[in-house]
Order: sequence, then structure tokens, then C-alpha cells
Amino acid sequence: MLRQALAKLSKHTLIYAVAEQLGRVAGFLLLPLTTGWLDEADFATRELLAITLAVLAQVCGINISAAMSRLYFDDSDPLRRRRVLSTSIATVSCAALLAALALGAAAEHWAPLLPTEAADLPHLARIALGIFVFQTLRELQNKVLQTQERSLVFGALSLAKLIVEISAQIVALVHFKAGLEGLLWAILASEALFALLLTALNWPAVGATFSGAVFASLFAYAAPLIPNGILQFGLHSLDRYLVGALCGAEPLGLYALAYKLGYAPNYLVLGPFLLIWYPFVFAVTDRERQRHLVGRLIPLFMLVMSLAALCAALFAQELVELASSRPGFERAWPALGWVAFGYWFWGLFQLLQTGFYVCKSTRALPLLTAAAVIVNAFANLVLLPALGFVGAAVATTLTFAVLCVATHARAREVYPLDVAWGRVLGPGALAAALAALAVLAPLPDTLTPVGWKLLALGLWLPAAWRMGVPADGRAQVRAGLVALLRRR
Repeated sequence: MLRQALAKLSKHTLIYAVAEQLGRVAGFLLLPLTTGWLDEADFATRELLAITLAVLAQVCGINISAAMSRLYFDDSDPLRRRRVLSTSIATVSCAALLAALALGAAAEHWAPLLPTEAADLPHLARIALGIFVFQTLRELQNKVLQTQERSLVFGALSLAKLIVEISAQIVALVHFKAGLEGLLWAILASEALFALLLTALNWPAVGATFSGAVFASLFAYAAPLIPNGILQFGLHSLDRYLVGALCGAEPLGLYALAYKLGYAPNYLVLGPFLLIWYPFVFAVTDRERQRHLVGRLIPLFMLVMSLAALCAALFAQELVELASSRPGFERAWPALGWVAFGYWFWGLFQLLQTGFYVCKSTRALPLLTAAAVIVNAFANLVLLPALGFVGAAVATTLTFAVLCVATHARAREVYPLDVAWGRVLGPGALAAALAALAVLAPLPDTLTPVGWKLLALGLWLPAAWRMGVPADGRAQVRAGLVALLRRR
């Protein structure tokens, strides 16, 4: 049973991972280009526009896509499933278009309030709003592919979009030397092209119907998720506004780069996994079997998250040096490890909240997130004056750890799980300790800095394998490897 679940999850997660992470890797490879053609202030402006639009997506109900995936499996009738998809897309895309038009008309009033020094900010904000409309439509259409488990189509289109968008950005920055404005126009063109292409591709499965009854069900499920989504983006993004307001545009640019790189465990491991996680869990109708699988899978997934966080923290300085073209950006690396381990806790939180979605009991989520936002704001206000932009990274780790504890206590009331916590926390704690030792301890005379960090990674791998994987799991892996070698 567990083996079958892992096989199915691994298949789709691998495809989603390749599709999504090619884009992430390409974005990482483009960082030397963007940090070379944009200064710290422009980099900060780009980050502020991106997170502002992410909050706007939550206001417009992008979380209805989660309700779409959940309600899609409530009925096997193809007509009702079609209505669920069509009603969800119509609701969110219309809300996004109306919000963009209203905010675009009033850009001169709200855009200057952003803590950045960019010139012609209202004009840049209007281009970003165009990106927002087409990006929202594209994400909704991608959600249709994920819900229907059409991962190969998803992967092919993601790769095509990646090629087009990267090419457009290079032309805008290098050939036309158009700066931040050109970069935004390139992204807008790519988003528009693939949003329309996906809409045409999904049209036979989606259509243009609208059902008031389906909308009521979607709204009842997603209503708590809308304020929760807004609060969650506040949780992820409030620190950027505070760093800009309290420390200035240049420290914000440094923190934005460190955050982008420290976020790597989230988008390399957690993001692709979550694309199939909820459809997989919802498709298991036997509640006891479902709870058993979730409890068994959490330690295994967090073992992978521990490895990703450890690698990011160990090689923080090397990653920043690789990603930055301007010497000033290299000062960003001390914040990277804190962000990486903060997102280790965020990954755990994502799994712990599964029960709320399974039981359609999402009312607790906005309260939990609101409490975490308060913790994050307080921690930032205390730590930023003392530690500078690194204080925001420390606050991220503390906040997500508190959120995990609170979510676990509340989720057990509706969806109790039997989790081997030693297998979850042991590898993570060891990874944090080794990362701190490798970065802070004096370097041995016989080792280079990279060799010292590789030694720490080599010590973690066998210890974490024994701590994180149960004996029967290790035996199954050994037996599989032996059988494979014999066949070879």
C-alpha cells in the first residue's frame, strides 16, 4: 500500500519537479544577468511588485483553485466536474481582471506608497498588473491539468513557456538594454501567450458554463481560505516591506536575493510535491488508510526537505557569489541559511494542515496564520534594528516554527495523525547543527572551505538515513538495490 502510494506520488512529482524546477533553475541561472543589469534598488522594486501582486491574487480568490481540486473529486459525473472547473476559472479570472483595471486606474495614488526608489513606479505597476491578469488565468488552467493528472502536458507546456520567457528577458535586457521596464514587458508577453494557449487547450474539458450551485459550494469551501491566503502572503512578504521601510532599498535588495536563494528547498522539493499531494490524498476515500499513509509519508518527505535545507545553508556563500554579478550583492549570504531552515518548518506546516482540507474544516487556518503574522511582525521589529536584514531571516525561521507547533495542536482535533516525530525532527536538527558548525567553526588546516562543508554533508547523510527511515524501509531499499544489481 505504501509502496504503491510512493510510486504514484513519485511519478507525478518527478514530472512536476522537472517542469517547475527547470524554470526555477533557469531563473537561478539568470540571476547573474539580472543582478548585472539591475542594481540593488531595481532588484528590490521587482521583488516588491511581485509580492504585491501575489497578495492581490489571494484577494481575488486564487485559493478557489484548491476548492476546485477538492470538489472535482466529490462526484464522478463528467458534467458536474466540467461545471466545477468552468465556474472556478470564470470566478477568479473575472475578479482578477476587475481588480487590475481598478488598481491600474488608481496607480498614481497607491504605487508611490511602496518602499522603493524606482522612477515612474505607477507605469511599472500597470505593466505588473497586466502580468497578474494573465498569470492568474495561466495558473488556473495549469490547475486543471494537475487535477486531471495530465502531468506530461503540464511539463511540456511549462518547458515551452520557460524557453520563450527566458529568451524574451535576455533580448529585453541585453539587446534593447530596457532595464526593469523591459524585463516586465517580456514577462507580460510570455504570460499572455501561454495563458491563451492553455485556455484553448483546456476548452473541451472546461467550456464556458457557470453554475450558481457550484459557485456556492466553492465559496463555502474557499471563503476561509481567501483571508488565510492574504494572511499567508503577509506572512511571507511582510518582512520585505519592513526591511525596505526600516533598513532602506539597498538592504532590501540584498535580502530579496538571499530570500530567493534560501527559498530553494521550498520550490525544489515542496512545490512539486504539493502539486500532486492534495489530489493524491483526496483520491484516497478510505479515511483510515488515508490517515495511515499521511502519517507514514511525513517523515520521508521531511527527510528530503532536511537535505535540501542543509545544502542551501552549507553553501550559502558560494550560491550568492554564483548568483550575483555586482560585488555588492555578495553581502547577502548570511541570511540565506536562516531562510532555508525557515522553509523546512514551512514544509512541515503544509503537511500538518492536510487534515483541515480533508475534513473541509478550514476555519482554523486564518486564525493560525493571523497569529503567525503577529509573531512575524513583532520578531522583525525587534530583530531588524539589531541584526539588519539578517534579522528578517531569523524572524522567518522563528515564525514558521511557532506556526508548526500551533497547527499540529489544532489539526489533531479534526484529523489525528500517528507521526514518528523522532524521524522528522532528528535529521532536521542534525542538519541545522552541522550547517552552523561548518559555517561558524574555525576551518581545519587540512581542508578547504568547500571540503569542510562536503565533510559535514557526508556526516549527515548516513546518520539521517538511519534516523529518518524505519528499519523495514531501509531493508526494502537494500533488497531493491540488490535485485537491480543482479539483473544488471
